[in-house]
Amino acid sequence: MIPPKLLISFILLCLVSFVFSSDANQLPKTLAYRLDLRIDFSTEKLYAKCEITISNDTNQPIEQIPILLYRLLTVKSVENENNIALPFTQKVISVSGWEKLQVNFVEISLSKILPPGEQKKLKLEYEGYLLGYAEAGWRYVKDHIDKNFTIIRPDGFGYPILGYPNDRDMMAIAKERYDYLINVTIPNEMIVVTGGKLIDQTKTDGETTYVFGSKKPSWRLDIAISDYQIFEKSKNKIYHFASDSTGAQTIMNALEASLELYTSWFGALDNYQGFTIIEVPEGYGSQQDITSILITADNFKKPEEMHTIYHEVAHLWNVKSLDYQPCRFESEGLAQFLQFLVSEKLDNKENTVSEAAQRYLDRVSNTFNEKQEYRTIPIKDYGVHDMTEYSYTLGMVVFAIFYDLVGQDHFNKIIGSFYSAYYSTGATLDEFINHCQKFAPLDLERFFDDWIYSTKAIKLVVDGKTFKEFIDYYREN
Repeated sequence: MIPPKLLISFILLCLVSFVFSSDANQLPKTLAYRLDLRIDFSTEKLYAKCEITISNDTNQPIEQIPILLYRLLTVKSVENENNIALPFTQKVISVSGWEKLQVNFVEISLSKILPPGEQKKLKLEYEGYLLGYAEAGWRYVKDHIDKNFTIIRPDGFGYPILGYPNDRDMMAIAKERYDYLINVTIPNEMIVVTGGKLIDQTKTDGETTYVFGSKKPSWRLDIAISDYQIFEKSKNKIYHFASDSTGAQTIMNALEASLELYTSWFGALDNYQGFTIIEVPEGYGSQQDITSILITADNFKKPEEMHTIYHEVAHLWNVKSLDYQPCRFESEGLAQFLQFLVSEKLDNKENTVSEAAQRYLDRVSNTFNEKQEYRTIPIKDYGVHDMTEYSYTLGMVVFAIFYDLVGQDHFNKIIGSFYSAYYSTGATLDEFINHCQKFAPLDLERFFDDWIYSTKAIKLVVDGKTFKEFIDYYREN
């Protein structure tokens, strides 16, 4: 899923900043994972079997399947669904543009061409070690195998990820939606947690095997192992460290209160099956999936600051972006605005929205005065230019003005009806803007053109126009 909120933007920016020559290659879609993990804590080694179901949704036949793994994970074998060995190559490479970052790049040759519209299963067996990417600049990716805390997730390439290391394929990671079934075997004194549903738990010879299944199609697998305690209420769960039980209670209250408020505003979520919050040590990064959030320990120690919870819960009402390189305005900008709006409502903090909007305007004005090239890039192109962090800040400002212009009732109806109309299919930025204009009680074409499609509003930000002045400007014009 910010300082703390902008951290999620940084995480995804890291994932999309590879450069590799695969523009001519089209990737199949990942439909399902079955992942069997056994962890030897005495040697700090991971042993894994992974079955991936893929579908060729392209218009071309596919002969090669590219896979990315962590650099110290070695593939031992690859088979098809009939247990017939498939040839493959693997090599540890330094990714262009990120010379310190290395991955094990695996290419699998299919025994038969995969035609458009058909599916196939691949079975990989691999083993090795995880040491993270802190030395490569990804300081939050401290993933490693340790009795106190272990995490396996896509950021550390702890399981096979379909794709070449380029910006197109890395961006596609967040667009994936697959089901999963995970088996993890560990010593009895530890607990495995994921964002999925616990299906089974069996103990044999000092070890416990946990079985989790996805609640909904997801875009990432986050598997955390530690001496967790569980706080459960209704359909929601918090897995927390023993020292943070008080913080877990506060976070659960914020989770349930914000869920209730968002539901009253935007309508019920589609097939809601509960939400899971997983505590991770400070410095490991807060991230959000379809049914869960990883939240760093420092958030459990700040009972007065629940913005991270409000932000992440707001994402449940997001619609999957269908844009090639999404700017993330309609997801992160909206969630950033809503976290302050909810704080006003639930925490009784007056002027939280206007004060945050003015801080962001001041910050952007200072930055864009120093980096004048930013003034020439409209919000719609922030994904193309690796500027999505400003979709949080400027995006929040745009939504705050929009909210003031249309009023609370119309705003809620617009966001809620957009979710209802596009949740199952996804939508582009243009479709979102068109929806807002269609259901707004006034003509907002100029407003969205100024902020989203051109840099007219950016020029006013750089010139120092205040948040209140922007409100008056669009009300009067």
